[in-house]
Amino acid sequence: AESAEPPETAEDPGSDASPASSAGASARASGAGGKSSDPSKAAGASGGGGGSSGTIRVGVEKVDQIINLVGELVITQAMLVQTASTLDPVIHDRLLNGIEQLERNARDLQEAVMSIRMMPMDYVFSRFPRVVRESAAKMGKNIKLVTKGQATELDKSLIERIIDPLTHLVRNSIDHGIEAPEKRVATGKNAEGVLTLSAQHHGGQIVIEVADDGAGLSRERILKKAIQQGFPVSESTPDEELWQLIFAPGFSTAEKVTDISGRGVGMDVVRRNIQAMGGHIQLSSRAGQGTSTRIVLPLTLAILDGMSVRVGNETFILPLSHVTESMQPTNEQINKISETESVMHVRGEYLPMVSLHDVFDVGDAVTDPTKAIAVILQAEDVRFALLVDHLIGQHQVVVKNLESNYRKIPGVSAATILGDGSVALIVDVFALMRVTRDKTTI
Repeated sequence: AESAEPPETAEDPGSDASPASSAGASARASGAGGKSSDPSKAAGASGGGGGSSGTIRVGVEKVDQIINLVGELVITQAMLVQTASTLDPVIHDRLLNGIEQLERNARDLQEAVMSIRMMPMDYVFSRFPRVVRESAAKMGKNIKLVTKGQATELDKSLIERIIDPLTHLVRNSIDHGIEAPEKRVATGKNAEGVLTLSAQHHGGQIVIEVADDGAGLSRERILKKAIQQGFPVSESTPDEELWQLIFAPGFSTAEKVTDISGRGVGMDVVRRNIQAMGGHIQLSSRAGQGTSTRIVLPLTLAILDGMSVRVGNETFILPLSHVTESMQPTNEQINKISETESVMHVRGEYLPMVSLHDVFDVGDAVTDPTKAIAVILQAEDVRFALLVDHLIGQHQVVVKNLESNYRKIPGVSAATILGDGSVALIVDVFALMRVTRDKTTI
């Protein structure tokens, strides 16, 4: 894992992003050899070689332009499909067959173009041998870095943004997790600690893990610090809830501040950055055996598997990765806990209820919870029931960013164009999660 020395510019994540991104695009422009895990080879490849394994350099902006055009094509194709659904299949048999073929071709084209944006995780992992070596030397520790899944690919826009959160997690493991050599030997461990970086695809997502074989999280220390800072915890609080305090702003158990960590800033920023990428972060730990932090991200932000729902006369898209189930609530399931707050009892669990028409002030919506549909959503460790009027269906949508034309809209992550030409807002599930957690309006 330590055989490859990272480039000199690796210490500045922003300075080398564009060239490496162009390299990732050029490595796949010819459609051959797209699985290379070495961006530097792609960067050095010359166009016009004429061979079947040759590559050409293509500007990232051109790739993005093609992706946008393919997205428009997919939207147009969806409009045709919706229009064709009203036609008589007997009379318009050939037309409908042609539209079905167009749908298949558009899907294949979209997948092929999206693969051009993919870059291997080796671009990220290759900079960490130096980070680990220098940080370990400052802390007086012996640490071996192991990397797995370097060839696993992730969207260019995400791979550039994941560098800073990963760097913080790695440095945090070095400072807080892995013990000094003498302490490790005293507990029967090898003097050299092991820090593992791994990446793998899981369904339509990528799982990136930072794991160490250190001392693990100290429940007693975290609990003591949490009580001192006024967090609502006690001796009976489960470990999983205590671990989540690591991501609270200003929370740190470090006994002293170093230039690596201990200031109580960073882990909350890490979680916010991961959530901004449409992902979530999970933390597990065993005393004396180590800590593992898993980052789960979508493979791309350009397309989304979503569930479309109707509220009043408006259509909204819920990211399918957050949807666990849906049901119609009964009076017996609903418990009012205040004038404005209710919870829903689902198989022994009480879930906070959020009405989507209240969040976005939608008129003509169903206000009786027993006549609405409760979509059970999960964001990290929080589950809650989102009330909507109707379920429309599941489909893949092309994500359109709003922030280039509008200011940040609370509760909305993006938008999409539906098959009938109308615009639907994509709901920010993490913003709704904060509503249920903080008991405030967006």
